[in-house]
Amino acid sequence: MSDEVWRDDPLVQGSQDAFGRLSYARRAAELIGNVHSFDSSAVVGLSGPWGSGKTSLIHMVIEELRANGQNWSVSWFNPWATSDVTGLLSEFYASLTEALPAKKSKNVKRALAVTASVAAPALDGIPVVGKPIGEAVRLVRDKTSQPMPWQRAFAEASHQLRELEQPILIVIDDVDRLQGDELLTLLKVVRLLGRFSGVQYLLAYDEETLHRNLVGAGVVSDSGTAERFMEKIVQYPLYLPPLTEHQQLARLNAGLDRVARFTSDDLATNRRLDGLRDCFTTLLTTPRAIDRFIAQLGHHLPLLPPDEIDDEDMQLLILMRVALPDLYAVIPRFRRQLLSGATGELKRDSQSDFEYEPFDKEVLVELVDVKYRDTARKLIVSLFPKVRLKSESVSYSSVRRQSVQNAEYFDRYFVMGIPDHDVSDEYVRVVFANALSGQPLGLIGLLTEKDIHLRSLAIGKCIALAADLPTGSSRITIADLLVGLVNRFSPDFSEWSNDDRRILEWIGDMLNSVKDHGESGLHLDVYRKLTRLSVQLLLWENVTTKLDRFGRGEKPAWYEGMASDLLRRATTDSLEHLKLGDVADSQAAIAYQLRFVLNLNPDPLRTEIADLLARQVIDLETIASRMVSARTMLGSAPDWQISDDIDQQLFERLVPAADDPWYHQTASDVDRRDLSWENKRRFVVGRIKQPAENSYIDWDSF
Repeated sequence: MSDEVWRDDPLVQGSQDAFGRLSYARRAAELIGNVHSFDSSAVVGLSGPWGSGKTSLIHMVIEELRANGQNWSVSWFNPWATSDVTGLLSEFYASLTEALPAKKSKNVKRALAVTASVAAPALDGIPVVGKPIGEAVRLVRDKTSQPMPWQRAFAEASHQLRELEQPILIVIDDVDRLQGDELLTLLKVVRLLGRFSGVQYLLAYDEETLHRNLVGAGVVSDSGTAERFMEKIVQYPLYLPPLTEHQQLARLNAGLDRVARFTSDDLATNRRLDGLRDCFTTLLTTPRAIDRFIAQLGHHLPLLPPDEIDDEDMQLLILMRVALPDLYAVIPRFRRQLLSGATGELKRDSQSDFEYEPFDKEVLVELVDVKYRDTARKLIVSLFPKVRLKSESVSYSSVRRQSVQNAEYFDRYFVMGIPDHDVSDEYVRVVFANALSGQPLGLIGLLTEKDIHLRSLAIGKCIALAADLPTGSSRITIADLLVGLVNRFSPDFSEWSNDDRRILEWIGDMLNSVKDHGESGLHLDVYRKLTRLSVQLLLWENVTTKLDRFGRGEKPAWYEGMASDLLRRATTDSLEHLKLGDVADSQAAIAYQLRFVLNLNPDPLRTEIADLLARQVIDLETIASRMVSARTMLGSAPDWQISDDIDQQLFERLVPAADDPWYHQTASDVDRRDLSWENKRRFVVGRIKQPAENSYIDWDSF
């Protein structure tokens, strides 16, 4: 990146011209020279948008004027240097006086002082070229008791200037930035008070802004009238040539080359900025706008290390910031809606409980000037594609994980750094690499972080890194480390956080992503290191779900071995659990185990249960108690209670359909907060129904 600093300085000579405007400056200088006369005064107007290079062109015009051999005296009249009408008049006469040669101009200066005294008597005490105008005015008044009429004073000053034979050019820049009385006074000066013989004027302004200010000052009623009004002031209007698209892109690309940086995934980019080129050319139409954008980008990009953000997203946001500031300012307030594409409110006509009203981005687009709204839509959709309408088929959205559309990275783009509640990708990469080389403490620290938000961020970033691991053995290494973490989780699934479940699912992804190549035994070793059967079964569910969804019907070599092992262990453990009755582990996910066995191979389990019932080793009440679940209210302190939802279907798949007096007992109230097996047995009495004759139908096969 370049250390070059942008200062918004105008060009001072034609050799610095980058837009081919030197020839235009020459023609303008020729015009000023041709229309000059010592018997009159003319006004040339140079119109162009703010930042389009008017001041630079003026410098080139002056350079060309002086190169033509004419002894032009040039003075810059800065109307911004004053705060009131009196000061503006004083500054004008001071600028004109300054343009006079040091010798042979005494009479001219005296005549100008008289004219100033007639134009604005309140100028007493304001310095002009080292001497107060008021002093010159008093000298005049000492010789005459009557104030000189304006026409006589003006004619005398014009005569003296004509005699001097000095071509003078008064440059007045940024005329459009004056308001109210100051603007009207300046135009009167140029039109009447300053039209001295031999004095030319070059006014620079943005025509649209000037017309708007004239309307606002009450001088004219509309922009059309303002244009006709300015025709009385400016005899020779010139219009600064706008940048061509080629010039815009050339300056923009040159600037980007200075400040851009290479990141590791640049080769994978979809060159989306090429598709958004019209956004830049629409919003950055002047040299100043382009240079200001580049300067902002050059400042903000280094605030975040490479590969911690999507630099292209940052470019689009900085473009929005400099060109559409009102839109940029509200983006953080609409974070949730932009990231999700929804308002968070359920659709009124929705048949589903989980269909939300889509977010209408027009709420944001309306903050933008009408002529830029299409561009604003395109930028919003590119940055946040979830708000895209079906009709907006091309979004040019980021393909990188570190993009602003990812909730994990959103805040970075607006705090311009890595916030306290974030963790850098580089740090995650380091501890991840250390774990693969046998130093796992850093990674374990991240994955067990007490700050829930930081832990969740770290898990997401680690999962993304693991997906790019080059070898199966590396994936097995990570899966083995994660198993050690899972073994430390609560034995009660209800106490698991979403991140706990993500880690277990991550293990499954690691196993699924390893090709066979003789590593089937490693898969079995990893899953067997899980100390609880219920967790092994949950891992199995994660693995098989992904295989069914993405495996195209192909089962890896380790699949059958793991299935057989789990089936044997789950069948044995379930039967032993039932035999223990009320003293069995109350946190065991027995219903989950039973369902797993029934889905994989139900007959052996049913046969064993029928035999145990016949021999009265177990009873129906014990089996039914395992069909009871517990619930608690979300968003409050846990208050687990027995639920009315009893898994009747699972019960019917386990036991014979024979009648039994137990089915005909009356239900009674129990303490719902007592989750012991003994209390659950009391709860199911009178609530579980006798299975029908077809109860052994494998319902999950339909």
